[in-house]
Amino acid sequence: MLSNIYIKNFAIIDEIEIDFHENMSVLTGETGAGKSILIDAINIVFGNKKIKKISRDTSKDTEIICRFNIKNKNVLDILKEKDLAESNECVFRRKINTKNISKIYINDNPVASSTAKKIGELIIDIHGQHENQLILSNDEQRNRLDNFSGLLSEKDKIKEILSSINEIKQSLSSETYSTEEFNEKVSLLEFEIKELSDEVLEPIEYESLSEEYKRLSNSEFLMNKVKECENMLENDNNDDIKSLLSLINRNLEEIQNIDENAQDIYDLNMQILDQAANLKKSFEKYSRSINDDPERLAFLDQKILLLNNLSRKYNVTEKELYSVLENKIKILENLKDNKKNIENSNSMIKNLTQKYHLIAEKISSARIKKSSILEKKISSELKNLGMKDCLFKIDIITDENLISKNGYDKISFLIKTNKKSNLLPLNEIASGGELSRLSLVIQLETRSNNDCETMIFDEIDTGIGGATSEVLGNHLLKLAEKTQVLCVTHLAQIAAKSTHHYLVSKDTNSSSTDLFYLDKKSRVNELARMVGGIELTEKTLQYAKELLS
Repeated sequence: MLSNIYIKNFAIIDEIEIDFHENMSVLTGETGAGKSILIDAINIVFGNKKIKKISRDTSKDTEIICRFNIKNKNVLDILKEKDLAESNECVFRRKINTKNISKIYINDNPVASSTAKKIGELIIDIHGQHENQLILSNDEQRNRLDNFSGLLSEKDKIKEILSSINEIKQSLSSETYSTEEFNEKVSLLEFEIKELSDEVLEPIEYESLSEEYKRLSNSEFLMNKVKECENMLENDNNDDIKSLLSLINRNLEEIQNIDENAQDIYDLNMQILDQAANLKKSFEKYSRSINDDPERLAFLDQKILLLNNLSRKYNVTEKELYSVLENKIKILENLKDNKKNIENSNSMIKNLTQKYHLIAEKISSARIKKSSILEKKISSELKNLGMKDCLFKIDIITDENLISKNGYDKISFLIKTNKKSNLLPLNEIASGGELSRLSLVIQLETRSNNDCETMIFDEIDTGIGGATSEVLGNHLLKLAEKTQVLCVTHLAQIAAKSTHHYLVSKDTNSSSTDLFYLDKKSRVNELARMVGGIELTEKTLQYAKELLS
């Protein structure tokens, strides 16, 4: 609800600040006092109006601040989602400097006028002669009918279903293939995997094979080198290492017989002789290990040639072929899993869509059934409000192929205000007062907890009087049990019904408008003025007291 408004240097207002309350409040005052300025100021702060020539004094900044206490969960969720509020208090502020540069803030956060307008429309529903009333929207008309039909929970189910469908669609792989494309891709991957699986070795296996091939292809060279080494170690010509070491040994024996200090050298030479004997055995063992296997060599030669061809085909080294194989296996598995996920997801979407149609059919049926009841109620109430020749109809166009968060139906409210006119959409109604009264009746019949917490009516009493004005006042008071109602009126019968009364007056010296909260005595005087004019009489005062009582 609107709890406070501050206006500075706007239109014919120098500066005012006033608190507002729950239930029903009226604003009254003489013609030209500026009763509708409050509505204009709220429209300005919500970004709904152009800002040219709105300053009272062009040498000063214009500022409008509206404070709201929000209970509507939908509004609070939007504010939190946009990081604009953490509590129930919401402050709209618009400042326009002397250069006509404007900024809008919500809880001191700068916002675009479109954001302010969108949120503002959820907080206040304004009904005035020049306002784009919420009830003119086909979306709002559908919401009104759905409130009356008790379809809010069913619509929530539809929204959940469509949200689930969208989530499933978003989770599907971005790569989607036709059946033919999928089969071709799988076939190619399976061929490549088989081709690689038949030949490719793990890196450690490839290293072992390469070593074996290297030894086999050089077996003759290795054998010759071993024989050459063995010959240098021992031969029949006494020029080998072993013969030379034996000669050294005999010389050391003679030296040792003379000088015992040569014992260490003699022992070392004996160790070398032993090692030479072991070396001979090692050569013999290694020589026996050299494998001269032409068939094995031919096999390895062919294997390496195949691996070499594959490495050129896939543009990697022979050792990297195994990684290529692993990657292609993973791609194939993912492709098949993705195909399975798509099939499962499509099945889920199909089931959810079937559920949607069942609920949408139920909603459409309820709308058609309840619309005739609502038509009669609203037409009857409008007659009580002086619109005796008025006929209200609800046009429902059903498209069973339509999938939307609101179901199959497009809803349009139609009305004829006299016997000679045709049924027309609400936005073609000429009278602002008639449209305001129609909106009031619709609100009374279709109100829900998700609706705007504040409703403002201007010109709702145009063209009525007498008993009809009292009926209208009772309707406003009844609506105020569920929402905050602010009403600009010139009828004392309506003003007397309000819980709170504000007087809009104009200072003749400064030509500036002010706003005052009236106590009981002041209310009697204002009601008497509204009934009888500027000059108060005992008769008008008495009548005003009777209205209040």
